[in-house]
Amino acid sequence: MTKIDDLKKERKSIVDTYSGKRVKDTYIDGVIKNFQDVQYVKIKEIIEETSDTKSFILEPDYDKGTKELASFRAGQYISLKMFIDGAYTTRAYSLSSAPSRINKGYRITIKRVPDGLVSNIMLDQIKVGDGLTISRPMGDFGYNKIRDEKNVIGIAGGSGITPFMALAYAVQDKLEDFNLTVFYSVKTEEDIIFKKEIEHFNKHSKKVKFVITLTREEKDGYLNGHINKEMMEPYIKEFNTVLMCGPKALYKTMNEILGEFNIPRKCVHYENFFLDYEPTEEKTYELKVIMKNDFKIIKCKSNETLLVSMEKAGIKAPSLCRVGICGYCRSVILDGKIKMVGGNMEKALSENDYIHPCITYPESDIVLRLDI
Repeated sequence: MTKIDDLKKERKSIVDTYSGKRVKDTYIDGVIKNFQDVQYVKIKEIIEETSDTKSFILEPDYDKGTKELASFRAGQYISLKMFIDGAYTTRAYSLSSAPSRINKGYRITIKRVPDGLVSNIMLDQIKVGDGLTISRPMGDFGYNKIRDEKNVIGIAGGSGITPFMALAYAVQDKLEDFNLTVFYSVKTEEDIIFKKEIEHFNKHSKKVKFVITLTREEKDGYLNGHINKEMMEPYIKEFNTVLMCGPKALYKTMNEILGEFNIPRKCVHYENFFLDYEPTEEKTYELKVIMKNDFKIIKCKSNETLLVSMEKAGIKAPSLCRVGICGYCRSVILDGKIKMVGGNMEKALSENDYIHPCITYPESDIVLRLDI
């Protein structure tokens, strides 16, 4: 009998007994043990950027043991961890501050989301001096001198401007060496986040330029309309790298435009904080979550990820990026049919029943092994 056969036999026993006590440590155990992800911070300052957007300056919370903030690369994000109405949840936010000035704190910038659980609490309830729990910086969005060209085109919509501010500061402070042109689409002038900082870069930097287009008003000093081929043409070189961050509608439109410039898809990189999936019909299933010393039977809906279902049930499931990239939530499905949307899962792992609960939707009753 092969090792895989042994593993499947053991998993069947787990499903039958709903007990994970006899299972040896697996992949996620090692990740959690070796990855010191928690930082404790306090709100040092709150800045109102627009009518629905605020920046939060985070400093170390010495009283809780965080003496200094972990360094980060321009383009990375941190994951905010909160306990709201009896449920654990996380949200990823790009760092918009200068990587070289970490002594001044992290800056995250949050735009209100209609019915957004975390964004509304952050904008309406959080105040200076409040404490937060965050992860260390994560993610690979940004400039890679081995992979990328010297001419970098940034495409941003709404709060998608945040990682490009960190990139602009990295170029200005000579941490990175490339030319950055950012096309930034907003509805009106009042919706421009970091307006004064953008004006400063456009006035003083030779390597950084922001091109702002307003989609719902015409005003001197700005382009008008959605980003199009004609706007971009003067800035496209023979070799380009494209970095994109914004709403999903922007991605589809821009991919068509980039195709007209014959920019290879391998030269286009995205920062995704959303999932694009809707089930054909909404159903409710049973989710059995087997932990090391316990198990819990909860409900899960076909239009919610397994991670969201666990969080709503008060299970402190590991998560960071929430879009299947970081691998921190990686778990084992023991039984059931699922739909996994996108993400970054190696073939060998998926063949051995590993999944990312943050991008996994149920299509039947599910039994999940969660290593906590």
